[in-house]
Amino acid sequence: MIRAYTSTDSDPFERGHEFGQVHAVQVAHTVDVYRDMFSHHGGTRIDLVDLGTQALKAIAAWAPDLADEITGIAEGARLPVTDIAAINARTEILAMLDGRPRSECSAVVLLGDDPDSPPVAVQTWDWTRDMAEGWLVWTIEHENRTVHTLTEYGVVGKIGVNSLGLGLLFTRLHHEDDGQEGIGLPVHVAARRVLDECDSVTSAAYLLASADVSASSSLNLVSYGAEGKAAITAELHPGGPGWSTPEDDGMLVHTNHFLDPRVVPYDPFPSKHPGTLIRRDLLRRGLRRQTARPSADQVKEVMSRHAGGVCHHRAPGADDDHITLATVELDLPNGELLAMEGGPCGDLTW
Repeated sequence: MIRAYTSTDSDPFERGHEFGQVHAVQVAHTVDVYRDMFSHHGGTRIDLVDLGTQALKAIAAWAPDLADEITGIAEGARLPVTDIAAINARTEILAMLDGRPRSECSAVVLLGDDPDSPPVAVQTWDWTRDMAEGWLVWTIEHENRTVHTLTEYGVVGKIGVNSLGLGLLFTRLHHEDDGQEGIGLPVHVAARRVLDECDSVTSAAYLLASADVSASSSLNLVSYGAEGKAAITAELHPGGPGWSTPEDDGMLVHTNHFLDPRVVPYDPFPSKHPGTLIRRDLLRRGLRRQTARPSADQVKEVMSRHAGGVCHHRAPGADDDHITLATVELDLPNGELLAMEGGPCGDLTW
């Protein structure tokens, strides 16, 4: 059973308060994991008050409803609001502390040739094994839409889809300016606001063009509805974003390096971590013959080929912190998110 929860309260603070109250133990675990991670990478005990204050200020300026929701989570879980703001800014804090590149996630969008068939959108989520049970599928009922997001307890959003036919896949990126100017808008907050407010790739892209972030990630947007289907990647980074569109066959594949040629020279990741290039190449070659009439099962079968590391397990006895925690498929016609624990091969090796 995938951990899941549905919130129906329309008031952001009350929605957060209920979530924090029901999941107080899990939210506290998320805070503990990231406090330890921050301290390890920062080389000293990290004060979450200052970092969380910076994060909350940036969140309130760009997404005030989500700042209220974060405040509600904190009060419901009986934790300082700066703790909850800090875990929502975990990508930004890690970038500021040591800037160490971290590889995670592979995302695929296939638009297909048939204008009436829905796009396929699938990704792996790779992250620390300490969060193997620290995530859920959170459903948020708004007045005009329903949002489903796979996220960590206490973090407002990540991968997701809404009932208006807009989906979002998420991967980490790295830019040489990451973490240089304090804590900007958290990329996870940006992802959630897109799902809450946008109904198309176009409206989402215009919203993300205003996101003043301090750490990099790719938000891979895909939509399907009466007006057709479309996809684009917003490559968020300080001073950005960059943009990447599907290839001529309708394939959009993103791993952990920038594709926008204007930004590529400022990406330090591929030179030291060429695995991101291998994973993307494996997916593109494996799916090239399946782009006309794609299916999620086809994508997951290609993702299951371990040679490229898309489906990533912890080797026995290895000190491998980053593993595939979940495989996610977006059902755009029905506005649903389908998640399974572990990698696409189905093997749970943590």
